[in-house]
Order: sequence, then C-alpha cells, then structure tokens
Amino acid sequence: MKLKRHHIKRLLWLAAALVFLYYCTKWFGQWGAGQLECNTLELPAESLPGAGPLRIAFVSDVHNNRALFKEAVDMVELAKPDLIIYGGDFIMVSERFMRTRKPIEELRRLGSIAPTFAILGNQDYEKLEQVERVFKTAGIPLLRNQALDWTAPSGQEIRIIGLGDYNEGDEAPAQCMKPQGQEDKPVLLLSHDPESRWLLRQYDWDLMLSGHTHGGQLGIPFTEHYISLRSSMPAGSYAFEDNRRVIVTRGVGSIWGMRFFCPPEINIIDIKP
Repeated sequence: MKLKRHHIKRLLWLAAALVFLYYCTKWFGQWGAGQLECNTLELPAESLPGAGPLRIAFVSDVHNNRALFKEAVDMVELAKPDLIIYGGDFIMVSERFMRTRKPIEELRRLGSIAPTFAILGNQDYEKLEQVERVFKTAGIPLLRNQALDWTAPSGQEIRIIGLGDYNEGDEAPAQCMKPQGQEDKPVLLLSHDPESRWLLRQYDWDLMLSGHTHGGQLGIPFTEHYISLRSSMPAGSYAFEDNRRVIVTRGVGSIWGMRFFCPPEINIIDIKP
C-alpha cells in the first residue's frame, strides 16, 4: 500500500520535530550541567557539638571536569572556609585520566586555602593507583578507612573519619570508628555514598558528608526535589536517627554531561557556635 503525499509530509514533519526536540533537550541538559552553584547550608551547633563556629567547604564528584573544578576552587577561595572536604569520584571511569598537571595544581590550590582532606569514590577505584598518586603529589591526605584529629578554630578537637567506598565493598568502619557511646570527640564522617549510613548505625558519628547521587541529575522544576534511583537521600540536608545529620551534595560533574533542573554545586556548611 502506497503512502499518500500528505502522509509522507506528516512523517517528515514528525521526524524533523523529533530531531529538533532531541537537540534542544541535549543542549538544555548540557547547559544545565555547566551552571555550577555555590550553596550555603546553616546547621545548628548540635550537628557537630562544640565545633562551631565552623565553615566547611564540601566539593565532590568532579568526574574529570577540569573547567568546573577550577570554577569550584575559585568559589571555595571566595568563601574562606576553615576546612575543605573532597567527597570522592575525582575521575570518570569511562574516560582516560591523563595530563594530570592541571588537576594537581587545583588540588594544591585547595590545600593552600585551608586544611583539606579527601576520600575515594566508586569510580576512583578503577584507576586507583593514578588517583592516589595525584592526591599524594598535591599534598592532600586521602583517607581510606582512617581517622585523624583536627583542631577547629574554636579549639575543639574534631575526629575526621574517611571511609573506603561502600559500593566497592571497601568500607571498614571497625578499623577507624568507635562503637556508640565510646567516642569523646565530635565526629565528622566522610562516606561517598549516603546509603552506607545504614551500616554505620552502631558507630559513633555526628555529621556525615556524602556525594555519589548527583541529585539524580534530574529535578522537579521550581522545587528543591530531586529524582534519584541511587538513594532515598538524593541531595540536601537530612536528619538521621538520634540527632545525626547527613549532607548530600549534588556534586560538580555529571554522567553523560547533562543535568535537568538539577545544577551542579559545591556546598558551604556553616555550623553555628
């Protein structure tokens, strides 16, 4: 059966409309992925007891995006934090991690702004030796199931704990955390995936910083709600059992280079005195 001329025209118009819609969607997603924000969260003193006033800059999930990483470091520098945390996934596993001079220079710049500590994300394990070399060369401690004590400007010692990645089965909390009721310092916990919180309920910690979700890279327009299949905590600040708190950042980079109503971000966390 032959198609009539007007049917052919309709099919051509439909094909043209679909192509147009595809490129518009792709452009909008790529544009959204480049709109880096610096968002401030104010937390009550009990979020990290005795530590405030304290300003923490939280950067995560750069995924090889050098241009946005430089922009993120510029934002951190303007914020003048007391402490900087990098939350994992420095690389994109599907891309070559090469010519590392620029990433090393930006990491060094972070370390010159304030004391800086980092953890690994799941993608970093695919090129683990190289990622570890970059952080070591930059002079940024990479905490992998390790704890250290850091003195806040208030004079309060804070225990900073960095876990290995939950998705890679590398977390070992028993090596670096104390059971509930035995810790005598406020604990800032760094764990790339917020879903790891369920494995850490029996340990002492106060404030957990996570990334990994990217906020789902999809948000509901004109709201602050995000759609993620990775976590019930896609992005934002969440209360969790016994006055604990989990902060999940949308991160700097993105998968497939697109975001929709879910712009990339760094977080400035202000803890009240």
